[in-house]
Amino acid sequence: MTLPDREKRSGLMDEVLAGEYVLGALPADVKAELAKRIKKDRQFAAMVRRWQENLSDTHTQERRAFSSYVDASMDHALRRSDDKLHRSIYGRFAIVSALWNSARFWRLTTSAALVWAAVVLFSVH
Repeated sequence: MTLPDREKRSGLMDEVLAGEYVLGALPADVKAELAKRIKKDRQFAAMVRRWQENLSDTHTQERRAFSSYVDASMDHALRRSDDKLHRSIYGRFAIVSALWNSARFWRLTTSAALVWAAVVLFSVH
């Protein structure tokens, strides 16, 4: 059995440290030490830059998603049910819409259709 290469373990540790540094998950004293190391160690500085670039892409995507959510919320706010235009256009169809979306209405309709089918079926004989 061979032991893992020390350099590989060290590289993984550095990668984790770089990520935690960028995320701000480290205590102030460790963060200060890593800031000094970034100035001296080009390889570690590259890891930190890569983390920053990857997270900035994620941040940009989240911002776009949030702004589209806000836009959709504003569109919905503009079409509130108390809006006069909304009431004038859709108010006429409120009863039909309420029936169409009512489970009770559809249960009653189904029951009536079953009773009618039974009456028709048994009245033939």
